[in-house]
Amino acid sequence: MSTVDADGSEDATAEDEDVSNAETESVDSLEVVIRAEVLQQVVDQMLTVVDEAILRIGYDGLSIAAVDPANIAMVDLEVEPGAFESVGDGMFPIGLNLQKLDDYIDGASGADPVRLEYLPERRSIHIEHTNVEVEMAGINTDSIRQEPDIPEIDHSAEFEVDAKVFGDAVENAELVSDHVEFEADVDDRSLVVSAEGDTDDIRTVIGSDELLDANFSEGVTSLFSLSYLIGGSEGGSKYKGILKPLGSGTELSGKIDDEVPIFLDYDFADGFGHVTMMLAPRIQND
Repeated sequence: MSTVDADGSEDATAEDEDVSNAETESVDSLEVVIRAEVLQQVVDQMLTVVDEAILRIGYDGLSIAAVDPANIAMVDLEVEPGAFESVGDGMFPIGLNLQKLDDYIDGASGADPVRLEYLPERRSIHIEHTNVEVEMAGINTDSIRQEPDIPEIDHSAEFEVDAKVFGDAVENAELVSDHVEFEADVDDRSLVVSAEGDTDDIRTVIGSDELLDANFSEGVTSLFSLSYLIGGSEGGSKYKGILKPLGSGTELSGKIDDEVPIFLDYDFADGFGHVTMMLAPRIQND
């Protein structure tokens, strides 16, 4: 087997995008306040692909995009200003170690406010919540792999499904294999999630009664590594899988086609947060 990279080309090594870092604006306030549950969702989702990333935070909300070191999985995430308790006058980019950030906000939960203040003279961020204050050193943004561009791909099959229903079907595949196949069944208007092992096969059908919506213009199939979806070490991935932060009640939108990356989208933070995940497929060599 070989791997199709995130741009759809087989066995290609993507080069870092030449993205210039925005200069810190000269403004009165480089400070935002956001609910802990929103910031935690951001951190949880990004940790499925990378350990560190560039966060762009301020009056425009928050945006962050990253691709895993193997160029297999991408996450593009944004949080609109409406999800913040308050935003300052400026917009600042800062490179952060996401695992450390996760540890520093661990004591806050739910609607607890988390205050983030950028200290440009020290290239650090002041974090304050509950009874905790931390000054966290930033990482030089030039030393972090720059944000990827999500490619534009036309898919023949689109669907919407509860994230738990989809996740359960994917986990079923792990019982027999380290890969999973998605098939759009046009006749039955169903999504078939299957896997073939050395001795056993498994097939889970998400029918029209479970799909929230489906638009299948033609039948398509594509194969993916389970480690990038739900975690594991296969394929060199050390992360926990892009589906792990999602739970029941989250409406997941998917787009698939023959041997091209799958796109998975969902909203959070009362509709103010938006996530696009992309995973490159595995290609069966003849």
